[in-house]
Amino acid sequence: MRYALVALLFVVLFVSTEYLLLHYQRADVLKHNIDKLISARENSALIDSCVIKLNSADNYARLYTVTGNKKYLNQSSAAINDVLSISEKLKLRAANDGKSKIAIENLSKLIKQKQVKSNEYIKLKLLNDSLINKSKLLANSLNKVQKQIEKPVVKVEHVTKFDTVRVAQPEQAIPTPIAQPKKKFFGRLISSLNPKNRSKTNEKVDVATAPADKEVIVKKDTVVYKQLVNKAAIVDHKNKYKAYSKKLNTVNNKLRNNEEDLLLLNNSLTSQIIVGLKTYSSAESSYAENSKNYLQKNVAGIFWEFKKVSVVNFLFVIFLLGLVFFNIWKIFRNEQQIIEYSEKAEEYAQAKSSFLAGMSHEIRTPLNSVIGFSEQLTKSDLNKSQKEQVIAIRNSSEMLLDLVNEILDFSKYETGKMSFDNQPFLPAKAIEEVFTTMHIHAKKKGIGFENNNMIGDNFCCDGDKTRLKQVVMNLVGNAIKFTVKGKVSVNSYVDRSNVAYPLLKVSVTDTGLGIAKEDLPAIFEEFSQVKNAQKATRHKGTGLGLAICKKIVELQGGRINVTSEPGVGSTFSFEVPLTISEENECVKEIPLSNVYMADIVRGKHVLIADDNRFNIMLSTTILDKWKITHDVAYNGLEAAKLIEKRDYDMILTDIEMPEMDGMELMEHVRSHSDAAKSNTLLIALTANVLKEDRDKYIKAGANDVIVKPFLEHDLIEKMALNFQNNISILKFIA
Repeated sequence: MRYALVALLFVVLFVSTEYLLLHYQRADVLKHNIDKLISARENSALIDSCVIKLNSADNYARLYTVTGNKKYLNQSSAAINDVLSISEKLKLRAANDGKSKIAIENLSKLIKQKQVKSNEYIKLKLLNDSLINKSKLLANSLNKVQKQIEKPVVKVEHVTKFDTVRVAQPEQAIPTPIAQPKKKFFGRLISSLNPKNRSKTNEKVDVATAPADKEVIVKKDTVVYKQLVNKAAIVDHKNKYKAYSKKLNTVNNKLRNNEEDLLLLNNSLTSQIIVGLKTYSSAESSYAENSKNYLQKNVAGIFWEFKKVSVVNFLFVIFLLGLVFFNIWKIFRNEQQIIEYSEKAEEYAQAKSSFLAGMSHEIRTPLNSVIGFSEQLTKSDLNKSQKEQVIAIRNSSEMLLDLVNEILDFSKYETGKMSFDNQPFLPAKAIEEVFTTMHIHAKKKGIGFENNNMIGDNFCCDGDKTRLKQVVMNLVGNAIKFTVKGKVSVNSYVDRSNVAYPLLKVSVTDTGLGIAKEDLPAIFEEFSQVKNAQKATRHKGTGLGLAICKKIVELQGGRINVTSEPGVGSTFSFEVPLTISEENECVKEIPLSNVYMADIVRGKHVLIADDNRFNIMLSTTILDKWKITHDVAYNGLEAAKLIEKRDYDMILTDIEMPEMDGMELMEHVRSHSDAAKSNTLLIALTANVLKEDRDKYIKAGANDVIVKPFLEHDLIEKMALNFQNNISILKFIA
């Protein structure tokens, strides 16, 4: 039904689209006419702007020629550039109209020619003004020369002569010179140029009175006047004046021609602009008339069509809105269901985790007796057959314990409850412990086992030692399990290329069956098993070991990978970042000897509180072997009553007991009014392995926690260490 509705919607949308496209063409014609009308009007406005800008350019050019202020020249150039930009706009607008495009291109050419001619006119005008100014300077220079000629420089020379003359008259005076009439400028200029007239002699004769017809000695003083005129300066000034006059005439002719060209160009521009205005005006009128006629014929029909389409679209939009709201409601409902499912899934995961934790507890409790008693039996006198049977029981119980641990770890990863310790430890020591434990299994299969540890015995870092051992032990266990002959090598070192965050790199190499190429991508997935490898061994496993290893490595910021070749072997390698600690922060654990532990625990009096009789039987058997006296309580209430009556060096208590559980018992002891009783050592015996459970027990007052199933050495070592630490504390207090 939903798919049919979607198909119907597509059909409706397609039909509506086709209908709108058919009627859109008529509206598009109207839009085209209106666009042309608007374009013609805008073009007319642009041409008007051209006229205004051209007039402004001419005015600014004339102002520049008159004033010489460059501001007007810049404004004139800017106006011409504006006109050119307007012409470019008109070109773009007329791109689809051939005639208009040609007209605009002609207009642009005329404007550019006008720009060139205007620049030439300005230059010629400036040159003409410069020549006029220089001609003025030349005229001034000639006036100065004329003044110098009107006042010529005269050189005067005196000449004295003595002569003997006869005097006829009785008495004769010396005649004085006669003054010459003053000549005009050009007369003087011509006279000065005539060498005959360049000197003039005026004589003054002093005659002594003497008788007639007598010889007398006469003294004649002659004054010679010489006028100095610079003929070369006059000729030079005449030549310069003629040259400037000729140049000035040439520039004036060019100026008149250029001005004539400008006037003709302005007439052409004016004619072209008038033609353009008429063209756009007629086009505007034509478009307006066509649009008017088209509107009269079609606007009513178009609006009616659009009205119908609008009504249909409105109804369709209402329908779509309803559909959208319906889908939103469906989405909201689905989200609610998803939330409910996720909550149920989370509850299911929590329930599964609780179930697995409970199953782990319930399986570990009987396993504690099985493993514990099988250990005790191996230490007793048994024949060969009985020892083999006991070993089989113990190995089977340990395999069952490993299976429970894997399932529980996987559950913790699924629910996000996996946590990591961050304590200083020696990684070389941790890998050595794994090697020591797994060496026995390799020896039983008759294969080689090497530990190439290059970390350094004193290298200390922060991290989770237990998780590191778990990963290495899982990889080594798989290598030993699938290797029939050859050897297994553990290689480890610290990559210090990054000083701040060094990497611990560990690889486990075997010469076993190998893994096919198609099986490699899924090797680290949950419940994944290699079929060929499973056929070669009777231990099929759960398929969780490598998945758990991958989770542990990745949760610590590392990575794990595998390389393998069938028939040659496999190499599993991983790396995890480390935080380096000081060497003195890593406390080297020195295993306690049995003699030392016996000395510490001998003679101690212990209370055992547990509701499982088999666990009590196992605990009492171990304590009796180590000369430790004990009382037994089968629930927390009985234990509390015994505590009131007697003093104990240590209390070993189970957690889950009837009437009063272990948590309540520990709180009762720690809150006791008697200081000696309240400081009694408390060790919790529990099958709960989660870290949060351990933290909870420590917070309730436990000094330490022993996880079931436990071995004899584990129990006695924990007790001895707590007794030792308690003695040290008491000595420190004392």
